[in-house]
Amino acid sequence: MEVNGGTHLINGLLTEKPLLPRVIEFVKASADAGHSVTRDKHKEDADDEPPKPQFYLFSRERLVSLFHESSPRRVGRGLRNLGNTCFFNSVLQVLTYTGPLQNLLLSKQHSRECISKREGTVCTLCLLESHAQEVFDIGKAPMKPTRLLSHMPQIASRFRAQGRQEDAHEFLIHFLDACHKSILKQATQQPVPRPVQQTSVICQLFGGFLRSQVLCLKCKYASNTFDPFMDISLEVSKASTLEKALDAFTTSEQLRGANKYQCKQCKQKVDATKRFSIHSSPPLLSFQLKRFDFSHGSRGKLQKNVKFPLSLNIAPYTSHRDREAKYNLYGLVVHCGQSAKSGHYVAFAKHNGNWFQFNDEAIRQVKEQQVLGQEACE
Repeated sequence: MEVNGGTHLINGLLTEKPLLPRVIEFVKASADAGHSVTRDKHKEDADDEPPKPQFYLFSRERLVSLFHESSPRRVGRGLRNLGNTCFFNSVLQVLTYTGPLQNLLLSKQHSRECISKREGTVCTLCLLESHAQEVFDIGKAPMKPTRLLSHMPQIASRFRAQGRQEDAHEFLIHFLDACHKSILKQATQQPVPRPVQQTSVICQLFGGFLRSQVLCLKCKYASNTFDPFMDISLEVSKASTLEKALDAFTTSEQLRGANKYQCKQCKQKVDATKRFSIHSSPPLLSFQLKRFDFSHGSRGKLQKNVKFPLSLNIAPYTSHRDREAKYNLYGLVVHCGQSAKSGHYVAFAKHNGNWFQFNDEAIRQVKEQQVLGQEACE
């Protein structure tokens, strides 16, 4: 889970069993004209799915194998703060202890196949792989992540100014996108077809799709739009738990009166409902708990307790409510401070059954209850 502003909590959730997401293109879906669209009750059309990829950039077999490797026995090294880089250190530590990604990085699968070295280009995923290798070089002092930091302008121009306080959530999204784009640049087929783009190892691990469905209450015609996500942003101003924030995110909205829906089947303005749902769940699911407060014209922080569980079944919030989708908490990023403009980031991650706090170069084992007591933000 991730939260923006205030106490950032990356509450990464790792599936007990790999949930390999269906690949969906960014298109508007419509019902098949060959089927009746008049129904007594709302139900999904099996053929109301966007095209599947022609091929995979990272095979499903290789993806599944990433969930079966074992982690290093000992926890790795801390990261030195090189000038307001706690946001950077915290996100990197959680990514480093993300099981399947860690297995990919330590196996050096990507760098063995990467063409960036001989072409003289920068590959963000190669940089992350090198970073992970160095983190688990046991017996050395806390490391300086200078190589990755020096390439921040190439990773994202947003982080060109060094030494400036930044938002951990923004960095996470930009960083994963840069890793994904590094893979796309090396694809043999250019340009890479849209459905195939979603089969990079980054998208298959972290990426999913949201469905926005508008349902006509007259003829029961359902119009679906699918949008990709790397994390899900949740409003927490009126929610005391993660589940309640998800309830609010997926609650149906009534389209009536001036907001009536122009139904393609009825050819007229009608009453309808609109609902967001998680249509394709990734193996690694991240939530952003939105704690920014703009009510007084400043970037304040919502300092309230939002409870989050160690295990969460997201089925009620998906397009397929009858299919269990259970996730286990394995990592979070917490922002310490009263303002979104200042403060300090620390990370928590689970390694070999134990929880650890990563506070820049300092690493210490903590109890589970201390993790659950954090003011979740990401």
